[in-house]
Amino acid sequence: MMSHITLPQHQVGATFATGLIFLVVLTLFGTAAMKTAGMEERMSGNLRDRNLAHQAAEMALRYAEQHVRDNDPITNAPNPIDGVVGFDQACTNGLCYYGAGMPAPGEPGNPGDPAWITYCTPDCPINYLVGTVFSVDGVNYTAPALPAGVPAPTYIIEGIRKTPPGNGVRYYYRITVRAQGAKPGTVVQLQEIFRP
Repeated sequence: MMSHITLPQHQVGATFATGLIFLVVLTLFGTAAMKTAGMEERMSGNLRDRNLAHQAAEMALRYAEQHVRDNDPITNAPNPIDGVVGFDQACTNGLCYYGAGMPAPGEPGNPGDPAWITYCTPDCPINYLVGTVFSVDGVNYTAPALPAGVPAPTYIIEGIRKTPPGNGVRYYYRITVRAQGAKPGTVVQLQEIFRP
């Protein structure tokens, strides 16, 4: 009877090569996940900063509305607004008025840059001041604090005088606000037409 003796065979390394390929694939997945997480973190930080700038701009719009509506001579700071008194074409102190029947700069019939580009680059002339008190018909409005790290927004007010038939004179105000987030590159501009 013959017995066969089997000698150990040399391994050819297939398991080792497969393991290395698997480790390379896992490393690539891990690197891609880290890059994606880093990009998402930057995106969420930018979105947060944009939201802070937008909140500051909204606060400044409400502040400017109260500035227009303030009818208490004791609290008239910044400059009181009565129709278009104190408004001029040069936007002195941030109060702009172009004259009866005249289009604003940048509108058809009046070439040039709009006032919010001319007078709000880099900042508009009127500043939001935390704690400013405005009074409208005996009701006080106090400007709230801004989010931490956000600089004070600025704004301009453009007066618009309209004379509708049979209703006398009406005044409207185009308020343009420029606000910045915690990062200097995050800027939001908002604009509204306000009628007190």
